[in-house]
This record gives sequence, C-alpha cells and structure tokens, in this order.
Amino acid sequence: MATAEVTPDIQVFDKDGMKINKLDRQYIEEGELLVTVVHRHPIGIIIIYLATLATVLAIIGMALVLVPSFFDDVSGQAYGLLTALALLGVGIIALVLFVATYIYRQSKLLVTDKSLVQILQKGLFIRKVSRLSRSNVEDVTAEHRGILSTIFDYGVLTIQTAGERENFIFTWCPNPDKYADRIIDARQAYAQRVEEG
Repeated sequence: MATAEVTPDIQVFDKDGMKINKLDRQYIEEGELLVTVVHRHPIGIIIIYLATLATVLAIIGMALVLVPSFFDDVSGQAYGLLTALALLGVGIIALVLFVATYIYRQSKLLVTDKSLVQILQKGLFIRKVSRLSRSNVEDVTAEHRGILSTIFDYGVLTIQTAGERENFIFTWCPNPDKYADRIIDARQAYAQRVEEG
C-alpha cells in the first residue's frame, strides 16, 4: 500500500499499511515516522462483557430464588412496571458497555522511529499520555500470564526505561513477542542512525 502524506513528515499509513487516524497523528511529532500502533487485544473487552452477563444472570437468579411467589402473582399493571424496569436496566447496561468499550479501545501504544507514545484511557474523561525517547529504552519484555494468554496470544508488554522514568506497561497486548521485537528493532535502528549522524 502506498504511503500518502498529510504533512511532509507525517505518514497517513504505518509500516503494516494500517491507516493512522487523526487523533493518533496529534501525538506524532514532525519528522517522526510511525512504525506501528498497538491496540489492546479484544479478549479483554470480551471478559468485561462476560462478567456483566454473569452479574445480570446472578441478579435475576437471586430475584427468582428469593421472591418466587412475587413473579407468580404479577398483575397486568405490575407486569408493565416490571417490563419498563427491565428495559431501563437493559438500556443502562448497554450504555455502560458502550462506554467501557470506548475506554478500552482508546488505550494504545504508538511506536515511531524516534519515540514511544503510550496512551492510557483510564476513564471517560481521564487520559494519560506518556512519551519516551528511543534513547531511554533499555529493554522490552513480553510476558504471557496463564493458559488463556497463551491460547489467545495476548500478554503484558513492559518497556523498561533508563533512569528514574516510569516503565511503560501495556496490558492486553496482542502478540506481545512480535511487538517487543519491533520495538527492539526500531531501537537498534535509532541507535545506528545516531552513531552515523
């Protein structure tokens, strides 16, 4: 896929041909070329959906066990009220899951040829953006924790930094071994350019 340019120095597509959205472009400085964007693995949001479903089923189950006679003696008016409450509950759950999905998908790691930018969306209106120069990258570790992590190929990507800077820890990283290799390769290419330059 051909690389188009928005400005003379910022690409619209990364190395894999993935389109860079406008929000990500604001974190890329002039003269930087995007190597890759690492989004969280979808299994993390699926686990949130399954936990929500289990909670709703547990609440319904407890209601049926604790007050079974109530549901037998429901009149037409009470049935309408129960239906309205159920629809309100479904609407609230759908809204909460929509917000949770948005928050989950906004966390990402931008890998450029000169730096790393970690964007952690911690809430609907809480975002932490950290930038790390390639010269401060000491080591990159990919870690799979548990059987699900191994089966679905996700894990924790830890980027160790030089000095007293806080390490970048990116959870729910898909294929962390591949992205660790890419970051190390980009670090080595950066070091080589600095030596030559």
